Amino acid sequence: MTLTHTRITALSLAVLAVLATVGGAFAAGGAAAVPDARITVETVDVASGEPTVGERTAVNVTVTNSGGSAAAANVTEVRVRNADGDVLDSVSGVGALSAGDSLDATLWTTFEEPGEKRLTVQAVANQSTSGEFVTVSRDTVIEVRPTEVALDLRTRALDPEDLRTDDGNENPAGDLGIGGIQGIFGGGGGLDTGDGDQDGAAPLATDSPVEVTVVNTGTTTADRVSLRAVGTAVDGAADGDDAERTVSVGPFVVEDVAPGEERRVIVDLGPLDRRSAVTVTAAFRADTDVRNDRGADRTAESTVTYPVRESTPTVTDATVRETGDGAVVVDANLGNAGEGEMTGAVVSVGDAPGVEPTPTGSEYFVGTLGASDFVGFELETTVNASVADEIPIRVTYTERGVRYTETLAVAAPESDDESDAGGTLGRIGVGGVGAAGAAASGLALVGLAGAVGVAVRTGRIGGSTGRRRDGSAP
Repeated sequence: MTLTHTRITALSLAVLAVLATVGGAFAAGGAAAVPDARITVETVDVASGEPTVGERTAVNVTVTNSGGSAAAANVTEVRVRNADGDVLDSVSGVGALSAGDSLDATLWTTFEEPGEKRLTVQAVANQSTSGEFVTVSRDTVIEVRPTEVALDLRTRALDPEDLRTDDGNENPAGDLGIGGIQGIFGGGGGLDTGDGDQDGAAPLATDSPVEVTVVNTGTTTADRVSLRAVGTAVDGAADGDDAERTVSVGPFVVEDVAPGEERRVIVDLGPLDRRSAVTVTAAFRADTDVRNDRGADRTAESTVTYPVRESTPTVTDATVRETGDGAVVVDANLGNAGEGEMTGAVVSVGDAPGVEPTPTGSEYFVGTLGASDFVGFELETTVNASVADEIPIRVTYTERGVRYTETLAVAAPESDDESDAGGTLGRIGVGGVGAAGAAASGLALVGLAGAVGVAVRTGRIGGSTGRRRDGSAP
């Protein structure tokens, strides 16, 4: 009996021990699987979307305690690791979370190489009921782009009238039809909006406006952007360091330009009395450059000719004849084939080897020429036929306050025995156009760029009736 009782007691104790172990394991396993505080890393967001190499990148994290949680939790740490498990950044003492609450944290990192990067964000929380720590994780994959620093600069010459509205006031963002104008620099120091007790149209505050558009085509922000404009005369200016400077304005500070963004401003060059090749330079540096006191180390440039010229001087119906005393007379019309108005027009004999203007016939004042208008002129010079092949005709005129000088040319006489009975050495016939027609008539009209001009004997350009020197119609 004793033996039997002992065996039953031992068996009972063994069964109880097994049940206690299983129950304890189940209880422990249940606590581990379903903690009282149900913490999750709800979102992981990289602020810049696709960061670039060397860019300091923000990783925004949202940690949430589920509304079904049985306990509050205190988030003690949030950290981010790379694919190798290295901690890139962490924040501690993030805050407490009741059931259904969430909180945000920001982590920072940089990447040394481009390509696909896997990040793991971990949140560690202390449960209020048991004091136990819970760690939850969330992975994210981002693409890191190589660093590209690129700034595109675009310039467009404007007329001051482009900044004027129909009621005479100024509104660059309206009349230009482009929007987004973010300021005006130089010249009058700002736009006169026309407000106040002014009679009539508001005075223009800009003399020579140029629209400048700064576009960031790279992958990193261009900061410390500043604009400077320097111009040199187009006609008659020397090259290099000896070039005659006509304008120098700036620098003007422009806001930082993020990748894909643009800034549009107007730079006023101020008063200009000559047509100028203006180079606008944007100095800047990338936000990934080493921080130092050197300032903006990078530049972008764009060149524009100011102002835009709308007049086009031409010589038409030209006759070159030799007088009895050996002088050569050029009898022709100065026409305006453009859309602008030429004022103060003067024609004269230009400088060339073998060409020497006479004291009384070297210059002729034409005056004002509207669009498609012309006026006759006569110049007298001496020509050494063995040296000179052509006679340069210098045309000087003013358009919108700027003085221009262009040189055209007519063919010089070859020899006396080639002249016709009337003394005319060269004359363009009716409708003589282009190189072939000019060569056949012994007369070449060459523009500033070397293009062959057009001679029309009928005295009309674009359908308008011209004027002779005596004011009569042809």
